[in-house]
Amino acid sequence: MSKYNLLLAVFTGLFLTLNSGQVTAQVSRGALKAYEKAIDAYASQDYETTLFELGKALKKHPEYSEALFLSAQTHLDLSQDSLAKIDLAKALNIDDSPFETGWLVLADLDWVSGDYKEGLYALDQFERTVTFRRINTNKELKSKYRWIKEGLDFSFDAVIHPILGLDLSPLDLSINSNFPEYYPTMTLDGKTLVFTRRVNSSNGMYDHEDFFTSTWKDSSWTYAERLRGVNTEFNEGAPSISGDGRTIIFTACASPRDGFGDREGKGSCDLFESRFDEVTGVWSIGENLGKPNSSAWESQPTISSDGNFLVFARARHTRGAGSDLFGVRRGEDGEWGVPFSLPGEINTPYEEESPFLHPDGKSLYFSSNGHPGLGGLDMFVSRKGDDGLWGVPVNLGYPLNTYNNENSLLVEPDGDFAIFATDRLNTSGDLDLWRVNLPVSVKPISVGILSGVVVDAISSSPIDASVVLVNKLTGEILASVISKTKTTIKNGFILPLPEKGHYSFEVSRPGYMFKIEDVSISDSSNKDRFVEVRLEKIQPGTSLTMNDIRFETGSSEFEKGYQADLIKLASWLNDNPMTHVEIIGHTDNIGSAKENLELSISRANSVMQFLIQSSISESRLSYTGKGSSTPISSNDTEQSRAENRRVEIVVM
Repeated sequence: MSKYNLLLAVFTGLFLTLNSGQVTAQVSRGALKAYEKAIDAYASQDYETTLFELGKALKKHPEYSEALFLSAQTHLDLSQDSLAKIDLAKALNIDDSPFETGWLVLADLDWVSGDYKEGLYALDQFERTVTFRRINTNKELKSKYRWIKEGLDFSFDAVIHPILGLDLSPLDLSINSNFPEYYPTMTLDGKTLVFTRRVNSSNGMYDHEDFFTSTWKDSSWTYAERLRGVNTEFNEGAPSISGDGRTIIFTACASPRDGFGDREGKGSCDLFESRFDEVTGVWSIGENLGKPNSSAWESQPTISSDGNFLVFARARHTRGAGSDLFGVRRGEDGEWGVPFSLPGEINTPYEEESPFLHPDGKSLYFSSNGHPGLGGLDMFVSRKGDDGLWGVPVNLGYPLNTYNNENSLLVEPDGDFAIFATDRLNTSGDLDLWRVNLPVSVKPISVGILSGVVVDAISSSPIDASVVLVNKLTGEILASVISKTKTTIKNGFILPLPEKGHYSFEVSRPGYMFKIEDVSISDSSNKDRFVEVRLEKIQPGTSLTMNDIRFETGSSEFEKGYQADLIKLASWLNDNPMTHVEIIGHTDNIGSAKENLELSISRANSVMQFLIQSSISESRLSYTGKGSSTPISSNDTEQSRAENRRVEIVVM
């Protein structure tokens, strides 16, 4: 059925109740007879006969408005919108009294087909009707009117004020083929591209979706090849790869005959997780995510760079019936939690889909027909605020968006370029992947790469360890991964490094001392960084220095705000319950030796009290102070004095 049935119900009912006695006398008997046959055929959903009989009626009487209305509805039911527009416009211009809201339907049809000027004219005609004067009594009609008006006003303005300086071009034939390509995804280093391609099945009897991958090498993309392991004779679609290239979240749907095949599913389409086997070079077939899936339609996932947060689209029951964007977090046990509708301004009563979460963690790109756009699905970006709410979406503008359905957008890590699927120019296949430079107004925060390896301090052998990047001002965890000894990036880890800010880089492993370092970025030119982190095993006498516990000047009171070093120290002691430590306070040489000694002891005690309040047993802790007696720097400059103002943790 047509999506316009709610608005057309008025004149659809009129078609089925009219008889020859109700129609104007000017209509010939032959036209009336053909029209009555058309009504009977329409009632039995015989649309071919309906249009045939209506053609006969209109040939005899071209100004037969009732026949034109029914012809318009029939074309809509057959998804022949362009033909419906012609008949509906004719009927309304002859006599709109039976169906004044038809002007609003016509405006909507003009909007979604890119005929914005004609749509504004139809909207103007609707605003002249008696129905419009009573619009405040009909909430549904008023909402529909506002939605169409906002869309047409936005579209008309966008087309006459296009975004200038865009360079759009298709990716080369190593990626694009005679088959459709869409839903691209990329690793954090920008060197691995994975996408969906619709291909012929092995028996050639039907089409299905498979995943293909290409590698950036010598300034070009290698010839795309099928991913090994995850592809089947069924549909796999909409992949999203984690930043380190180890995990892919994707969609698989049930077929009427075979269900989910070798996979286990819950609804019409579910989300699955595939992992890469470093030894065999093969991707797993994929396991059902569990809680994020339901009996509804779940699809089009986008996973954060660290693999711990997921955004996806969920439809109420079936695809096309309206969809919202949901989020879900992965717990410390590796299991996915209960999904939640994204808070803020993103979701509408219409369709939101095709999300892409940029590695900055703050910019979410998605497609929607529920926000002012150019008709159909447009691409938008929403920014996540400090309150955790997603802000008002911004349309990416024309000509990135058109009256066609635009979706399947990937924004590269540096934020300057995007890759998206489109059928414009139809260069090869009906959908190809294109690349475009993004306007400044819709760019994400540029991210670099913090990569490295964690090794044992004595043997220098790589070890598995937890690596966490934290915003030092807010305590927000920006990324959390495990540094592996066997990965697609050899040994180690990879994290997105946001532009500008003050971050805490924390590395830990049970049985080892932890490391915590500042990562400060003061300019907008992110540079990739590689670090080697050496962890010492926990043994008596091993120590670590904490320079970033913030005290009020000349006091043992902590400054207000997030204290990254204290939080990490408490967490580390909880993870190593057999470890006992001595907390030693140190100061610079400003002031008397007695005052400095008292201050250092008091500060060490404050740290111990914080740990006790964090559920660390007092029996595992002791404290003392050494004042300014054991400096590690000269005390000649403010920087060197700051290094001497420290808290030392020594294993007992």
